[in-house]
Amino acid sequence: MKRRTFLSASAATAGLVIAPGLVEGAPALGAVAAASASAPHGAGSATSPDTPVSASNVFVEPEPPRLPVPGAQAGDVVTVTITVPGGDVAWKGTTRIASAKHAEVRVPVGRGYYDVAYSIARGSGTVTASDSFCVLGRIERTVPGLGVNTHFGFTGSAWQPGVLAPLVAAAGIATVRDTQEWGGAEPTKGVYDFTDYRTYRQVLVRNGLTDLPVLSFNNAAYDGGATPYTDAGRAGFAQYAVHLVEQNPHVEYVEVFNEWNSPTFGDRGNGPADCRSDYYFLLLQATVTELRKHYPRLKYVAPATSGVPIDWLKDVFDRGGLDYLDAVSIHPYCYPAAPDQLAQQVSQVQQLIAGYGKQRDVWITELGWTSADTQLSVDARAQASYAVQGATTAYAAGARDFFWYDFMNDGTAPGETEDNFGMVATVADGSTRPKPAYVAYATLARQLAAGRPPGTLTGLLQDSPVPGVSRVALPGAGRSAWVLWAGTPTAVGVGASGRVDHTDTYGATTTLLPADGVVSLTVGPEPVYVSSTRPLTVRSAVRHTLAAHDAKRGDPLGATWTIRNDGRGPARARLVVAGKQVAAVTVPGGATVHEEVAFGPAATVGRRTVHASVVEPRGTVAELLAEYEVTEPVTLSALHVLTDDGDRLRVRLTNASTTAQTITALTWTIGDTTGSVPEVVVAPGASSDQLVDVSALTTKTAYTVSAKSADGSALTATGSIVVVPAADLLHVPRRTITVDGVPELAGTTPTGTLTDANTRVVITGYGGAADLSGDFWLTHDDDRLYLTVAVTDDVHHATATADQIWQNDSVQYAVSAGTPGEASSWDEIGASLVGTDVATWRWSGPAVGPLPDGAVAISRAGTVTTYEAEMSWADLGIDPSGGLVSFSMVVNDNDGAGRKGYIEWASGIGNGKDSALFRGFVLDA
Repeated sequence: MKRRTFLSASAATAGLVIAPGLVEGAPALGAVAAASASAPHGAGSATSPDTPVSASNVFVEPEPPRLPVPGAQAGDVVTVTITVPGGDVAWKGTTRIASAKHAEVRVPVGRGYYDVAYSIARGSGTVTASDSFCVLGRIERTVPGLGVNTHFGFTGSAWQPGVLAPLVAAAGIATVRDTQEWGGAEPTKGVYDFTDYRTYRQVLVRNGLTDLPVLSFNNAAYDGGATPYTDAGRAGFAQYAVHLVEQNPHVEYVEVFNEWNSPTFGDRGNGPADCRSDYYFLLLQATVTELRKHYPRLKYVAPATSGVPIDWLKDVFDRGGLDYLDAVSIHPYCYPAAPDQLAQQVSQVQQLIAGYGKQRDVWITELGWTSADTQLSVDARAQASYAVQGATTAYAAGARDFFWYDFMNDGTAPGETEDNFGMVATVADGSTRPKPAYVAYATLARQLAAGRPPGTLTGLLQDSPVPGVSRVALPGAGRSAWVLWAGTPTAVGVGASGRVDHTDTYGATTTLLPADGVVSLTVGPEPVYVSSTRPLTVRSAVRHTLAAHDAKRGDPLGATWTIRNDGRGPARARLVVAGKQVAAVTVPGGATVHEEVAFGPAATVGRRTVHASVVEPRGTVAELLAEYEVTEPVTLSALHVLTDDGDRLRVRLTNASTTAQTITALTWTIGDTTGSVPEVVVAPGASSDQLVDVSALTTKTAYTVSAKSADGSALTATGSIVVVPAADLLHVPRRTITVDGVPELAGTTPTGTLTDANTRVVITGYGGAADLSGDFWLTHDDDRLYLTVAVTDDVHHATATADQIWQNDSVQYAVSAGTPGEASSWDEIGASLVGTDVATWRWSGPAVGPLPDGAVAISRAGTVTTYEAEMSWADLGIDPSGGLVSFSMVVNDNDGAGRKGYIEWASGIGNGKDSALFRGFVLDA
């Protein structure tokens, strides 16, 4: 099984206060008032005291944040800088540490998520450290339907119930999805030991939490340790289930297995279960039948599928599966893409269920995004955003319960995808710290609980009131409330007749007063909540907007503040950032003014968000943001290119600024060879190239290129070179095609066929060329790469959408820069004809999700399906001037009973992702 609160300018200059001790008073849900701050961090047994959430740097109001200074010594002078997501400084101050034993600082900030930077000055020099913390508002009860996955049942794991369960409760999460697996619960055949389950369950109960036990997986004493496939194996699994429920006879639901359709869980050992739906149905039937004898009121959630495999689900339901479950559970992972397709996927399952004349709830018992440093990851802020977007979209689509996967990072390696799905993380000293996603989920819980009686999360409605903006209405007694987000910053006017509460993703709330009946917002990827005791509407007129300008490191963060005054009299307004006024204007009645503003220098590269409030005489009337992607003024790139003289490594310096840039040193190391250029001056808007001969290389060779600029900053480019003999490279001819589904390359020589030497057939019961075969053509021009595929397939079947289209009759293709094995990341794209609609998806690349409309056309005539696709080089993130690309393709086959398999041309897609298995191509001039 897998923020922000700003103080006034005067407060921002105040010194830090050493925390005197714990704040007295009744705790909010999840806080542990009776336990002292020195309670053992490893507390987690059923009898040991729980660890206060403040030990994990989670503070629930009214307790003020008290932060331990890492490694502090008596006499240290500590400067603390606190920033919110996006980089705005919320607070900064300096203090002297009187005693290392009590090296804590109290910081005067309100609700939100914060990063902390420490600069610690002592006689031996200055050291730095970092940390994170959050401040949550009180919540009086958990929110039914809001869940999270944990791994408390993993014996010997780092998951400590006494530390983590209070954090789950403090967030407002109601239910934990976990289990003690069959193999550990029945170590000897017929002998059961549920100590682990009982232990963590007692801690959950103590913290007001319920659990959803997952019955799983296999046992060495049955069916040779394979996924259960015999009557005896299924009977053993059913008895394990009975004994597990015996530990908690009042549990309301259990989930029967986890992701049987995934080889990780449904194809263990050497048995024939092989992820098959028929074997799953037999296990479901046997388990529920046995449990019903003992627990007639128990309810069942199943089958917890990996993805949304409609055909697989249909086969289970055709066999009678709906008679053995009360809710249908799915795991519609789509990372790193946004959850834009989630409503459609939930609807597909609902429609499938309805076709059997049944009424069953849909549950999402796993969904999450990893914040690892990998191609399949998102950053920590996007993870937080998607937690809210995913949950609210699911509820609005009709899902009854939503469980985030998972609560804590499973490891500490930033480059491991599976280690970084958590909402909290374990840091170097073994303590737990919140990630932005934890605070975002906790804020969502508070919004869902507001004005609603306890019960399921029903009645949420989703629409798009402004192009590109998603809105989910949160019903509640006596208020109008929305959550809003957009893929890119978008101005939204909210019509109101009274005060409006604006709450950001991380819980900071500002009261807005309408000006001319409107409050102005910038809505971006991080969801915001607006609520009022009076009706809210969307207005076409927006009084205040803020548009960011491009920024290079060192440049001012500039923006245009636009003020539209539709009234008769003059309007006076001030733009305020972090409690400080940035600009002030007076706008005559009926006029619109554009004011250029600056928010200080762009100190670092990467994403930077400036949050700004607009204050008019009546009060705050707008909450705006300016979003930047700060880049270096000079960029360094290295690319394997094919020239008339052979293979070269092209080292390129590009100056995107408006002034000449001097590189004082440019060096490179390729294997054991080094080279350098002493100084390079790059004119504004120009590039400078160095070509390094690499034609003599015979094996994959790593390179590092470094450049040092006059301001002392350093740039680095790393990678590998793989020189492929010219005879082993195929060719992509220059030709533009029209993407309309009408084949125009028929009769010309194809680039490849699905029967040539590059092909591998992986299809159960393959019936030859009539079953599945085909040809494909690659062509290109200066702007695009084109793919045409003509597939002969006797039966066309496609029901899956979004990221699940690989289960259909479909094509998948991968494109990377350079020769095979050089690229560490690449584009993987798919297309399928679902009914009369073209469904597309990009699983990896510079952008993920569906392709733009018109990028793919598909037609079918007789038994031939023709796919045409165009991909801009810019969209692929490939510079075609190098003249080298690599390619691989899979054609999937589904005749109506699930995916039979695929034919792969080249490799590196179907059986593991590896660009070294692609084929190399030369782009013909």
